[in-house]
Amino acid sequence: MRWFESKTAKKLIAQEKEIIDKFIEDKFGYFALQLGGPFIDFLENSRINRHLFSEGVLANILFDRSSLPFEEESIDLIICPHFIEQGYNEKLFDELYRTIIPGGCLIVLCFNPFSFAGIRNFFSFSLEFPWNSKFISMSSVQRKMKAAGFSITDGQISNYQPIFSDNHIFNPFFEKVGNRWLPLFGNVFVIAAQKKVIALTPIKPMWKKLKKSPTLKEE
Repeated sequence: MRWFESKTAKKLIAQEKEIIDKFIEDKFGYFALQLGGPFIDFLENSRINRHLFSEGVLANILFDRSSLPFEEESIDLIICPHFIEQGYNEKLFDELYRTIIPGGCLIVLCFNPFSFAGIRNFFSFSLEFPWNSKFISMSSVQRKMKAAGFSITDGQISNYQPIFSDNHIFNPFFEKVGNRWLPLFGNVFVIAAQKKVIALTPIKPMWKKLKKSPTLKEE
């Protein structure tokens, strides 16, 4: 994943980090998991006690992509930075839902196919990730998350730079224009979701009072 070491990528990753830090600042718990994204520690500022990583120098777990090596409802927070684009089993979102505790949080970061990054991906003949992968739209990711049982809580699209060069000089002008006039066409999107908790409300039985039988008077 050499592209993520480029000047262009480092600025994009810094923007992603700012968004993630904002999304997780009020998240607490015992276990947080980062799937993918070996180029940066997105859990660096997390208040959750134990951090687990699937890739990079911080990697401390091994797993088969068809299933996660965790017990049901055992992880408080899962972050997937550009993990979806690498190819995944259709049951991935079901596995994420199974693994997260009730009320726990899932955050997904993806490249937006409707963006400059999407154009580069479409016309690229590179064998290097992410340009050799298939980008998935924000609406498709949201549908898959909802189908698995998650409730979307937040989302953001960012980075409107024409990233056709690995040494692109970041220009704030593109961010201003994109945020105002083309808000759906940023290079990356972030979606935060929560595992739904179905509250069971006890229903009191409606007892009917029995009518008293008339008493017979003794003659």
